Amino acid sequence: GDDPTQPLGKIELLDRYTEAPGPGVEEGTTKTIQTNTPFVRIEEPFRLTPQWELNFRAEIPVVWTNGVTPANPTGATVSGFGNVLGQAWVVHDLDQRWAVALGGQLIAPTSTNGVASDAWEEVTILTLRAMLPEISPGSYFAPQVRYGVDFEGNDDGRLLRQLRFAPSLNINLPHNLFFTLYPSPDIRWNYGTPVWNQTGRLFLPLNFMIGWKPTEHTVISAEFGIPIIKDFPVYTFKTQLRMGYLF
Repeated sequence: GDDPTQPLGKIELLDRYTEAPGPGVEEGTTKTIQTNTPFVRIEEPFRLTPQWELNFRAEIPVVWTNGVTPANPTGATVSGFGNVLGQAWVVHDLDQRWAVALGGQLIAPTSTNGVASDAWEEVTILTLRAMLPEISPGSYFAPQVRYGVDFEGNDDGRLLRQLRFAPSLNINLPHNLFFTLYPSPDIRWNYGTPVWNQTGRLFLPLNFMIGWKPTEHTVISAEFGIPIIKDFPVYTFKTQLRMGYLF
């Protein structure tokens, strides 16, 4: 159910944890910002024709974080409702091996307690997929490019302009196991306002996921991210755990 060009109806519970550098309470000091984001993801595809499909996604998060901000000058752990994400994309099957998908995300500033950005964000998404039955049934390569911009809001004056990449390679293994390189678009090139402690534009992590599909309708996975190049510091460590029901 992870191939964006072969969407399945699903309800998933996910928990994302990241650590990232940030300013400390005292001027000139550094603090590790820990952010925990449990969220619900819901997807529903609609087959339009034999070769065209439309898919919708919604994500509803809750956030715990300890970043030092004007709203949280002591850097205490605060929690709140996160920014809700809506996504839609259209898929075109070219043949049994190739497919393309184009879509976008709209992320609304619904957060409370200052735990997320106060700006609207729009992300354009393009994916090309090639099935790789030579490796194993169901394996595929699906590179994805995203471009994110923000508008309105942004009380801190930041400007979001980011290219995001995910050269996703999924390999299906025996016993309903699977391994995915770059399941998330975590490779990033920042064109926007530099973030705290940024020295360049590129963030390049090692990002991978291991998972298991114990039944036809359930999936469990764990994703990890470790930076290789962090001139644009997105995180110093990331995990994302998932339990899902496919229908």
